[in-house]
Amino acid sequence: MAGIKALGKGSIAAALYVLMTVITVLGWIGFIGCVVLLAAFIAIDLTGGEFLVSGLEIYKSVPLETYLVAFAILFVIFIGFILMAGQLKKILKTLMDGDPFVPENARRLTRLALIVAGMELANLAIGFAAQIFNVKTTADFSVNLAAWVAVITLMVLSQVFAEGTRLREEEKMTI
Repeated sequence: MAGIKALGKGSIAAALYVLMTVITVLGWIGFIGCVVLLAAFIAIDLTGGEFLVSGLEIYKSVPLETYLVAFAILFVIFIGFILMAGQLKKILKTLMDGDPFVPENARRLTRLALIVAGMELANLAIGFAAQIFNVKTTADFSVNLAAWVAVITLMVLSQVFAEGTRLREEEKMTI
């Protein structure tokens, strides 16, 4: 794999930067689409569950709480991905510049860990609320072990980056 570069222009980091930009755009499109759909479903529900459009017939009413739980889950997912993509783009930019061991990257990795943890806590709260209020939904009150392992891993990586930055700064001071 001699032709693949990890750092600099034309590297894997540059390709991932483009991918994070696409994810950000898709995240916003998905979020806006969910808001529009939620508004449409609430309008359908407020009309008694009957909404007739040429080629589209909807007669079944779904409780408003179910829509709200679904929107809350999608809100957490889309906003979480948008925030994560933003932090990853900033990290990837330093990789493209050829200088990944900057103090900001340690903080960005910590922010990524906090975003993932926040998403998980929000999903737990939504699932818990859905159970307490007997909302008929697929949301549940369960722990996602993989997400918590990711949080711990990101925290460890942030410490590794902080130490790498410290060592690099120390080396610059050495004559």
